[in-house]
Amino acid sequence: MAKFVIHKKGFFYTDEAFESAEGEIGSIVGSFNNLDEAKNEKVKQDILSIQNFGGMNVVDFFFYNDNYDEVYQKFEDFFSSEFNIKIEDKYYFDFPDVISAEQAKKIYEILNITFHDIVEYQDDVVLNPDDFNLEESELGEF
Repeated sequence: MAKFVIHKKGFFYTDEAFESAEGEIGSIVGSFNNLDEAKNEKVKQDILSIQNFGGMNVVDFFFYNDNYDEVYQKFEDFFSSEFNIKIEDKYYFDFPDVISAEQAKKIYEILNITFHDIVEYQDDVVLNPDDFNLEESELGEF
């Protein structure tokens, strides 16, 4: 039987945006015997990550998106209706300081991004959390 472990994804910052560090797995968030439970928890953890983005530049999370204008328009509409904020600069605008769980869910849908991965391990594998410390590799986690 396998176990399913949620890891934070590693990210690095270019001069314009955060990029996912492919193949880098970070801190262990949780371990589950059931894939569906792990998937549900992964979404919850992504929502929690977004709730901690208060004051950060939104564009840092979708600058390289092929559908930049479409994503921007969704944010413009959402910020106007949800926060009563008119975005002045299409290429630089911040998340509100406080983001509720419901607001974070909508942001999650707009960004279509994840900050966690699910990795399947065999039951007999012993995981040492110190083996997944991305700080030594200069990558960030959310």
